[in-house]
Amino acid sequence: MGQELSHQFESESAEATYQRYRKLAGDEAKLRNDCFSQSQSAFTSRQGLKAKELSQKGKEHGKKMEQYNSKAAEVIFNENNKNRPPNELDLHGLYVKEALLKTELKIQYCKAKNIDNLTIIVGRGKHSSNGVAKLKPAIAELMEKYQFHCILDKPTVGCLYVEFGHKPTKEYLSSFLETLFGERCVIC
Repeated sequence: MGQELSHQFESESAEATYQRYRKLAGDEAKLRNDCFSQSQSAFTSRQGLKAKELSQKGKEHGKKMEQYNSKAAEVIFNENNKNRPPNELDLHGLYVKEALLKTELKIQYCKAKNIDNLTIIVGRGKHSSNGVAKLKPAIAELMEKYQFHCILDKPTVGCLYVEFGHKPTKEYLSSFLETLFGERCVIC
């Protein structure tokens, strides 16, 4: 495979930039939440104009938060994928929404280039809150939506190996979901 399967930056400046953008986004989220909270208080106190102003200010902080998160996602995504072969995708450091978007784009790219498989590096979930993986189930669900054949932890733990053009059987989907979520699927 292209690189080690870890979340390490080749460039210290890329990591610093990523961390800075995520911190700025977090700061904007706090400001947004404070504005919305104050807006609710103002509304409850029948101060409609003040409530509206605070709500608008909260929305502006929300937009800035999204912009900073988008910049952070681009920095880490570009850094993690710059030396990868065309059939690999590293999603480390991305939020679920960001990872789903990047995966959708990579699927379109693979189809356009007639690439028949894709290794998606999602990680083990060690950096997720409570150590519970968020990317793996979300990306696996996306693969199920497209009905792509998907093998968990291949070629190594924290990866999904996807084959395009190979429709999974009902039995495969049932065992796949059981492996992923630890219980038998009643639909399959």
